[in-house]
Amino acid sequence: MFIRILKDCNFAFKKKQTHMRSLFLTFCFCSVMTFLWSQDGDKKAVGVHLNGNFQMGIPIDEFSDNLNDVGFGGGGLIVFKIGETPVYAGIELSGMIFDAETIDYTVNIGGFFEDYELKTNNSIFLGHAVFRFAPTITFPIRPYIDGMVGFKNLYTRTKLINLDDLDQDNNEDSRIDSGDWAFSYGGAIGFQFNIFGNPAITLDLRCAYLPGTNASYLVRKAGSDNEVFDEPIDAFEEKSSITTLLMPQLGITFNLGPLSDKGEEGGYTY
Repeated sequence: MFIRILKDCNFAFKKKQTHMRSLFLTFCFCSVMTFLWSQDGDKKAVGVHLNGNFQMGIPIDEFSDNLNDVGFGGGGLIVFKIGETPVYAGIELSGMIFDAETIDYTVNIGGFFEDYELKTNNSIFLGHAVFRFAPTITFPIRPYIDGMVGFKNLYTRTKLINLDDLDQDNNEDSRIDSGDWAFSYGGAIGFQFNIFGNPAITLDLRCAYLPGTNASYLVRKAGSDNEVFDEPIDAFEEKSSITTLLMPQLGITFNLGPLSDKGEEGGYTY
C-alpha cells in the first residue's frame, strides 16, 4: 500500500507546485515594479495600496452545514489609484487550510529504515479583482469599501514527506486528490490605522463577505476523529454546496507612490 502511495505522489503535484510558485512570483514582480514606478520623479504618479495579511475563512449558510472548520491562512493585495478619483482597482490572492489528517510510516528501503509522513490538507485558493473606494481624509483612521469578483478553488492535497531527507527541495512529493472551482463575488469593508508614525505604513483591519456558486469538495467524515485509517484521504468524504465565506483579515498596508501635499490639518492624503 505504501509503495502505491509513493508511486502516486511521485508524478502528481509538480505542475500544481509550479503554477502556485508562478502566481506568487507574478505578484512579487508586480509589487516590485509598482514600487519602482512609484519612485519616478513625476509627482502625479498614481497611489498604490500594497497589503499582506493573515486571515480566517469562516464558512456560512449551506457551506457551514458541511464544513464545520475555520480556515487559517494569508494573502496579498495590490490596488492602483485611478487618476485623481478616490477609486482604486487591482487584484487579491489568498489561500487557507481548513483541515488536515496525518499518518506516519517507517519503511525499510534497502536495509535502511526511513521515516515518512503522509499528510492530507483541505485547502482553498482564492483570486479576486478588487475595486476600492477610499475617500481622501486626513484622519488617522481611513475607511474604505471593496467590491470583489473572482474565483474560489477548493482542493484536497496529499503530501508525502521523507522526514530523514535533509534536502528540503527534494524530500516532498504531492498529489491533488480532489478539486473544484466556484465563481466568487462580494465585498469588504476595512480601516487603515496610522499607528506607526508614518502615513505610508498602516495597520489594516478588513472583513470580506464572499458568496460563491456551487462546488464539490472533501470534508472530514462525521464521527471519524478516533478512527485509524490506511491513508489520510480515507478520513474525508465528498460534499457539495454553495461556497459562502466570511473572511476577517489583519495585515499591514504600504501606501506607495508620492504623497500629495499636507492637508490643512497636517495630515497626509493619497
